Amino acid sequence: MATMRFRWTHRGYVAIGVVTVAIAAAFGFRGETFDAVVVRVVDGDTLAVQGDQGELVLRLWGVDAPEMDQTWGMESKIALGLMCFGETVHVEVVDVDRYKRRVVKVRLPDGRDLGDEMVRGGCAWWAHQYAPHDDVKKGLMLEARTGKIGLWNRPPCQSPWSHRRER
Repeated sequence: MATMRFRWTHRGYVAIGVVTVAIAAAFGFRGETFDAVVVRVVDGDTLAVQGDQGELVLRLWGVDAPEMDQTWGMESKIALGLMCFGETVHVEVVDVDRYKRRVVKVRLPDGRDLGDEMVRGGCAWWAHQYAPHDDVKKGLMLEARTGKIGLWNRPPCQSPWSHRRER
């Protein structure tokens, strides 16, 4: 029986690279932590940071903010920007979403959790479908709702997930 020898060509190296990137995108980012500067706010639950890895678009874990075409969408984006734009934040990757964005917990320089602060201020919902055991966000949303803070101070708001489903 003849032994086949594999000869590495540029296609072989490219194939290995593609597979490695795919595996890293699916699993490799979870648990990663780093510090970065917030350089852009996309909407009330998505921001871009600049760090050692270049610019990364991040999705806040456990919260869902109104879409930009919804009532309170722009206010939510502005609130997020006022809290973190230009700040050096600590990022912990929790997951990777279907758009290949890192889903993250973000700590502000004073130690506060950015997602918690968005829910506390009535600028985002606790995303119970993604963070069902986050009792902190659950409690903060209840407080904001009963206190009629932020988006809870208006006529009944449609949740972002219901809004997206109708579109």
